[in-house]
Amino acid sequence: MAITTKEIANLVGVSRQAVSAVLNGKPGKVSSEKRQKIFHLAKNLQWRPNPAGLRLAGRAQLSFVGIDMGTFPPYKQSLLENLTTLLAERGYQARLTPPGDKQQKLRVMYDYAAEGAAGIITDINPGLFDVRTFPVPLAVIGNYERPCDIAFDYEGGIRRMVLHLHKVHGHRKMAFAGLHNDGISSTRSQGLAFARAVKELKLPFAAEQILETTWNRDSFEVILKLIRRKHVTAFLCAQDALAAKLIADLQEHGISCPDDVAVTGCGASFISELTRPPLTSLYLPVREHAAAAVDLLLDKIEKHQAGIAETPLLTRTGLFLGGSCGCPPAKLPPLYWEQIPQSLEDLACEVRTSGRFDAFRNYLEFGAEAEKMV
Repeated sequence: MAITTKEIANLVGVSRQAVSAVLNGKPGKVSSEKRQKIFHLAKNLQWRPNPAGLRLAGRAQLSFVGIDMGTFPPYKQSLLENLTTLLAERGYQARLTPPGDKQQKLRVMYDYAAEGAAGIITDINPGLFDVRTFPVPLAVIGNYERPCDIAFDYEGGIRRMVLHLHKVHGHRKMAFAGLHNDGISSTRSQGLAFARAVKELKLPFAAEQILETTWNRDSFEVILKLIRRKHVTAFLCAQDALAAKLIADLQEHGISCPDDVAVTGCGASFISELTRPPLTSLYLPVREHAAAAVDLLLDKIEKHQAGIAETPLLTRTGLFLGGSCGCPPAKLPPLYWEQIPQSLEDLACEVRTSGRFDAFRNYLEFGAEAEKMV
């Protein structure tokens, strides 16, 4: 049975009117800490607004923000959850765009604007339409290789990973594996960041060390040649799923990870828990990223600002040292069954509440910036 506003009020220690005000986007003098507790209880104990009450109040729905974003890689599901929760805390409902091609997603964005959206958070390529004339403010989440408002600092993270593999584990010959579908590279900027990092360390580099795979046997044969003929001993993969597949294929051919070949991923998703050893991966602070996107959009809404930033805001990334790089295998906590975490950011929150966060934090590393490459 769903929780009521009266029950939430008793648990938080505020009046029923205060709970209603917070859930309706008018928190008044309710503290930030208590607002978060109210939203946490409402979300996890399935509170639902009373439609009749909303009609009597002359208010059929809250102001809404459209969210146009895919759900792959896995961390994006966690990003969506954080965006919707953070928007609710600021008094906005969220409407999620259903799956579809780019043109359909763009049509839905214009529909949101026509229906009165306060703004839209999207990861669509701004090159598909004129962002300067879009009817409502946009917060564009993307990669720094194309115009956007906010992006993860993949370049800094990849440089840090290359440095770790070389300085800590002694790898000199590395390769980067990205995805290439329908003639379009989804990870070109990461590959270029890898090339720059390797060259700055004055390590051996050739074009063949950047591999764009379509996830088939031919690509794995290329990887085997890089290992056996070119003596590549470490692979940085553009996604955790690709890294997990590579580890499995290597093991099938008698090549041990990390003893023979180190493999790292990107995204620090729940997949990091499923490989043996746990997957070392680029760690993405998802909640921090979502909070920055929400702050940015609401600032644009307040200022009636159109267009996108000339220079994107970069969310700093780190490393999750799982063990597939050669570090001692991470001792992750047992799986919990309330829900499957889509990112290690979710897992970090669960571990924090269990009192084991300090131990988990030992596997996260945010040091070694670009100026320390050599």
